[in-house]
Order: sequence, then structure tokens, then C-alpha cells
Amino acid sequence: MLMKKLGSTDIVVSELCFGTLPMGPIQADLPLQQGVDLLVEAMESGINFFDAAQLYKTYPYLKEALKRYGKETVISSKSMSETYQDMEKALIEAMEGIGRDYIDIFMMHGGRDTAELFEKRNGAWECLLEYKSKGYLRAVGVTTHDVKVAAAAAQKTDIDVIFPLINYKGLGLMSGTVVEMIEAIELAHRNGKGIFAMKVLGGGTMLDELLDAIKFARDIEAIDSVALGMIKSSELALNLRIFNNESMEHFDEDLKKVKLNKAIRILPFCKGCGICAQTCPGSCITMVDGKPQIDHTNCVLCGYCAAKCPQFNIRVK
Repeated sequence: MLMKKLGSTDIVVSELCFGTLPMGPIQADLPLQQGVDLLVEAMESGINFFDAAQLYKTYPYLKEALKRYGKETVISSKSMSETYQDMEKALIEAMEGIGRDYIDIFMMHGGRDTAELFEKRNGAWECLLEYKSKGYLRAVGVTTHDVKVAAAAAQKTDIDVIFPLINYKGLGLMSGTVVEMIEAIELAHRNGKGIFAMKVLGGGTMLDELLDAIKFARDIEAIDSVALGMIKSSELALNLRIFNNESMEHFDEDLKKVKLNKAIRILPFCKGCGICAQTCPGSCITMVDGKPQIDHTNCVLCGYCAAKCPQFNIRVK
């Protein structure tokens, strides 16, 4: 597994980052030990970089996996908190949740936010900077689906890491084009930011083009690591073959065994409150006759709508 330094930080990560979103309650809701077994398998296979979030509720999996593995591992997390107080609670929750007194990387969970997030969430950002100065965080940054946010973050001297959405179809981009997002990523790289990429498979909707989609992201030299969500050993094995540059013999047959047909599902108990439509960062949900309608062609299965549904009537499955 190729290891890279994240920008100007002293953090060295595997080129393949394990995204924990799909294993948590928003999506697959794996039994604890099943998820822990998969994480430990990934760690023992050479992956040292794992991405979580307050939203994902996957800290219990990581805590048990870290205890079992017992070796150095890089953990990234993030929170949608807007105030200093709420971000502080999120940091404490993360440290207690994974059983550490520090987090390697913690970011503002930007999602649907526009470039104004740095002003709107200034209190949360000040909290991250303060906790970094005290040694609780090794690096701070922002996640985003928005080209303008990525471009603004590239210019901020106090940002260490950016986690942008990028895929060759532009699925999930809130503003700008794929070319413009690459330009923002390259600018950030030149300015010393560490970059790891999200949604390179469009949330799993581009599995039919798996090799091309991953190659697209890996070919962008400014990207240090690529985050992929996994819930099965067979998925892990397939991704390891790609990132370890191993033989692709019988790859198509192996892909058929792991291929998922995930989509956002609205349960029949939906009350039509519209919160999901307001939450979706890609504007993939519209309200029609009081019920949410999903544009599956542009949905990247980020799961934000499911997490915000007050009646728990949305599933990613």
C-alpha cells in the first residue's frame, strides 16, 4: 500500500482511506463485531487511515478495532457543529467515542454549506484551532461538496486538510464543474494542504465503472488519499487489489459478487415534513404532492437526509 504525507502535516496515510459511513446506522447498520472484524482486517492489510463523523455514529466500531489492533492508526472525523460549545462537545464525544485523548484530523463537516460557512461557523472553527493548539488535534480542516468552498479553503492559512467531493461525472457537486474542483484541489495542494477525496464512486452509484472512477481520482497528483466506504471483506479485497496495483484477472467476476444496488428509500410512513429536501446537499430531493421524490441519477448516497429525518423514515439500502 502506497503511503503519502498529507500536505504539510506530519501525518502519513495510506492511499486508500476506509470510509466508515456505510457500516453505521445510517446505511448498513452492521452488528458491532462484524464491523470491528472488517476494520481490523483492513488495518492488518495495510490501511492506516479511517474516516468517521459525528453524524455517522461509527465511533464504537473504531474504538473496539483500535483496541484489538493496537498499532498506530490515523483517524479523521468531523462535525456539523456551528458554535464553539457544540464543536467542543463534538470533539469530546469523538475522543471518548474512539478511546483516545486526541484525534489526528478533525474537520468542519461542510456538506451543503457555501463559502460563507467560515463566517457562519466561526465559533466552531475557533474551537478546532484552539484544541489543535493544545495538542488534542494534529490537523484541522473542512469537508465540502462545493467548488467555491474548496477554493476558499485552499487560500486559508489555518487549514491543514481538505476533504472534497470529486468524481469524473461531477455527481453531487453543488457548484462549479469537475475541472474547477480539480483546479481548487491543485491550488490547495500547492498551498500545502493535505487532500483526501470523497465520493469518487458517486456514493456507490458508479460501481459499473469502478476501475475508471478510481483511476480518475488516483491520477490527480494533488490527491493524497481516496476514501471508499466498505461493508464486506469482498469489497475490501477488491479495493486492496486496485490500490496495491495487483492483477486484475477475473476482476469483472469478482465485482459482480460485491456489487450493491443501494439507493435512498422513503418508507411508507413518511409524513411529508420536507426536512429531507432542505437537507440534501445535492438538491436531489423535491417535494411532490407533499411527498419526497428522489433524483437517483444525481444522488451520491451521502445519507444526510436519513440522519435528519425526524421520523426515521428514510433508509440507504
